[in-house]
Amino acid sequence: MEKIIWVIGDDRLEMIEAQRRINAAGSMRALCLLSFEAVQKAALAQEEGERSRISTPSLIIFDYQMAKKEDFASVLFLRRQQSLGGVPLFFMTEKRSEELDEECYEKGATVVVHKPFSRAGIMRIERTAWQHEATKNYEIMLQKQAGDLQEAKEIIRLNKQLQSRNQLLHQIFGRYFSDNVVDSILEDPKGAVIGGEKRKLTVMMADLRGFTAMSESMTPEAVTDILNCFFDEMLQCITKYYGVVIEFLGDAILAVFGASPDSKAQIEEGITAGIKMQKAMAKVNDYIISKGLVPLEMGIGIHRGEVFIGNFGSETMMRYNVIGQAVNECSRIEGASVGGQVLVSYDTVQNANAAIKTDGKFTIQVKGISTPLKVYSVTGIGTPYSCNLAHHKLAGFFWRGRLQCTIQCIEDELVTNQTLRGKIVLLTLDRNLRIELEDKIEPDIPLYSDMEIYLETNRNTDTDTGDGKKPGNDVQATGCDRIYAKILKRSQGVIEVHITYGFEVIKKYTYPMYPYMMYPYPWIIY
Repeated sequence: MEKIIWVIGDDRLEMIEAQRRINAAGSMRALCLLSFEAVQKAALAQEEGERSRISTPSLIIFDYQMAKKEDFASVLFLRRQQSLGGVPLFFMTEKRSEELDEECYEKGATVVVHKPFSRAGIMRIERTAWQHEATKNYEIMLQKQAGDLQEAKEIIRLNKQLQSRNQLLHQIFGRYFSDNVVDSILEDPKGAVIGGEKRKLTVMMADLRGFTAMSESMTPEAVTDILNCFFDEMLQCITKYYGVVIEFLGDAILAVFGASPDSKAQIEEGITAGIKMQKAMAKVNDYIISKGLVPLEMGIGIHRGEVFIGNFGSETMMRYNVIGQAVNECSRIEGASVGGQVLVSYDTVQNANAAIKTDGKFTIQVKGISTPLKVYSVTGIGTPYSCNLAHHKLAGFFWRGRLQCTIQCIEDELVTNQTLRGKIVLLTLDRNLRIELEDKIEPDIPLYSDMEIYLETNRNTDTDTGDGKKPGNDVQATGCDRIYAKILKRSQGVIEVHITYGFEVIKKYTYPMYPYMMYPYPWIIY
């Protein structure tokens, strides 16, 4: 069934282009509203039950320039409509800045996207609309049940026959919240009202590397199947150490430690859960490989700080969530991690009571945060947790040669105009590439940022076995071959990157040496 997207703006040509790009996805249909009067008419149709004529949207996209011009009158009007409660709100704009994003979020935006929509933007619109439709019916049912929770304990004591009903409530809630959150809502009527508290918690963010690119060629059923397997394994690790899963963000997870009454050592529990999650990726990859797909990696960031945790939204629609600077910093730390890593902020490690094993300390400078963040790459934790990453550092190189490539930098999940050209000259066993750039200067690219690498058409690539013998096979890349990577080092005319997706592509050009590898899958944690 098509998802209905309301696109609101006063530039007719822009609206036509937005409608074209949304409709081209095949699973969505755009309805353009060109004036405040049109917005009022569409909203009132929902209130009067005229849904056969104007369908209820799965997502509303506002043009920022139009909204600003009318002092956000249309935005405020729609937010007051009960029939549209909970519908995600996007803003689209030609240019973005931190101040503009903050203004949009203050007005109720979930996401700010560039216009015209890129492929990544369309995928984000489609994913958000799909998630809203998938959860809408359950959320309505949960809100209705929340009104009955105040008397739930008394009813259970007076009538044992309602015990099965209470178990059903717990089962339904448990699909959206962790057990301790469900218990809090069931036992305390205050747990079902808007509000929260400021607390010092340990925040974790985990994200699959390269899944978005891989999912482009997969059916929705296959994408859901892989994500369900991933979430199931990760959820077991998080809840075992008293973590609370706040939200599944596409192929990412946001969780906190210390919110559960059973939590006794939130830092140690969060770090242990992160290590266990990385080890559990072996099982996830076994399942992915069984489906004929390439293995994936996951990056994890952990940071402790002051946050506000509780119910956010309105009286008709609310969500259990966590916000604060610590959440933003944790997201940036996770974004700097490469596959298989557990990056933990310096202050968090220093405040841990258990012995923490690390593989070096470094500093990252991230957008939106003025002070550089010091982080550790954590590899293990001592007693009583006694958990270590069984990660083999594979020495030596896997392939050496010359493969022409074009590099485009990625910022906030969007490909930028910054382009570099060079040659891939070395592939190591731990999935790192060394690239010699045509411009022999140090590139102005932030460390740990993402990039898209295209292997160029009709360029001969000489391979070298590394034993001093004359190169043997010449191979050619096809123009559509691409990989994704994260930059680790940069110097004059040279960068080193870690492949986050596309190792199978590189392997095609390095096949002559592939049989001599030490492990069948060197990128998997054994």
